Amino acid sequence: MAKVAAIVDVEIDMTPMIDLVFLLIIFFIVVNDMSKKELEELKLPVATEAGKDVPPPNRPILNVRWYPAGGVPAQVIKDYARYYQIQIPSDMEWCDVVYKGEILYHPLWDPQGRIDPIRKTRADYWWKLSDMMKDVFVKNMPMVMDDTLGIELPDDPILIRADRNTPFRYIQKMMEVCTRDGIKIWRVQLAASEDPNKPKAE
Repeated sequence: MAKVAAIVDVEIDMTPMIDLVFLLIIFFIVVNDMSKKELEELKLPVATEAGKDVPPPNRPILNVRWYPAGGVPAQVIKDYARYYQIQIPSDMEWCDVVYKGEILYHPLWDPQGRIDPIRKTRADYWWKLSDMMKDVFVKNMPMVMDDTLGIELPDDPILIRADRNTPFRYIQKMMEVCTRDGIKIWRVQLAASEDPNKPKAE
């Protein structure tokens, strides 16, 4: 008796594969959006000479936003009123420090009775930034022994992204906070944008 080969049509259900592709697309969109939350919309200063940025993993990025008196965007004013119950005075220049969407400094910050460790007669409006550096940044950084000082220092940098119009006194104060006890972050990097008129290397 002759054997007859059976012809079977096999249909492949593409629905699971399509679902998987859509899930991957959604995943990459969400991850990309989360990474961008570290970077505030700023007009960075233009660098004529700068090295290529090769960031270490988990480098803290601090964003410094600055606005002249009367120049604070309406959305920023609304955000402060809504989330912090703070009315930004129209006749006051405004500067704040933002880390992953969290405000670590602004000019009306409650000092909670804390005294500036360097200027003993002044309130410490930078204590929240100091606490973040001490309790979060430094604890996640590798340490290296400094033979000159005889102490261990954090061996990773922080990156400061400041608007190009920001008065230097704010950056200077942030660097001062880096020197406080329990922090001692000595590697501070400043972000800059490329000169649009500079020819690109081939």
